[in-house]
Amino acid sequence: MKMMITTMILAVASATAGMAADPAAGKAVYDKSCKSCHGADGAGNPSVAKMMKVDMKDIRQSSDAEIKQVIAEGKGKMKPVSSVNAAQAADVSAYVRSLK
Repeated sequence: MKMMITTMILAVASATAGMAADPAAGKAVYDKSCKSCHGADGAGNPSVAKMMKVDMKDIRQSSDAEIKQVIAEGKGKMKPVSSVNAAQAADVSAYVRSLK
């Protein structure tokens, strides 16, 4: 039983190692789909925030899960970003981590 659990853990670990998020790919997606509103540094574009009449949260303070959820589902006045799939959302999240 102990060996079976160890084998399962190793299998999951090796499977997820190949699926690591790519910050460089995330930058390309961010530049295309996020940068105009969230700014080059993730702190938010004040002009867009004023125009939309919203307080824009610095996305660098969001968790990976929050970033992925907002991309997929939207939040407040932000619509879901349907052009960004789950893998790309993970890449964007990795890129945002590199901004800190």
